[in-house]
Amino acid sequence: MPVNPPTADERNSFSRHIPNIITSCRIVIAAAFPFCPESAQLPLILIGLASEFLDGFLARLYNWSSYLGQVLDPIADKLFVLSVSVTWIVLGKITLLQWLLFALRDFGVLLIFLVLLTIGRIRSTRSVPARLPSKITTAFQYLLFLAVLTGNVRLVMPLALLTALIGLIATLQYIYLIRRAES
Repeated sequence: MPVNPPTADERNSFSRHIPNIITSCRIVIAAAFPFCPESAQLPLILIGLASEFLDGFLARLYNWSSYLGQVLDPIADKLFVLSVSVTWIVLGKITLLQWLLFALRDFGVLLIFLVLLTIGRIRSTRSVPARLPSKITTAFQYLLFLAVLTGNVRLVMPLALLTALIGLIATLQYIYLIRRAES
């Protein structure tokens, strides 16, 4: 029995899922990162960085945004940062203090989530799109990753401090946006 080629609607329907597939790949990389040889870390981080940019870019460019993507993307980001950073703490590439600093925004978002969950407001709160301070925080996290991988240890602490400062601003902005949305 011959197989008919997909129609234009079927192709467009599948295409809408491309950003979520890219985001899901970042989750798979996060899960695999601790088990990969150190020689694979730079390519994996570059793929993670590319996927961080590409999923959102495609979703905005082609209007392929979805609720799943809005939920999945920040989860993938947090898992990727957590996987890389915890692996590097274990390997002695970064200190616990450096990790706490550059993950400040992530801890803040987690705390906001837990508070909303505790007070029963998590369902009434809509997804808050990433704003500029949050995007800059993510960029600095990747810069810190690249500094570690290229051996620029002098840059790690300044990048961790800058990431913490911008991450704090991003966290405060999330709080403001959530409170404004509830009003």
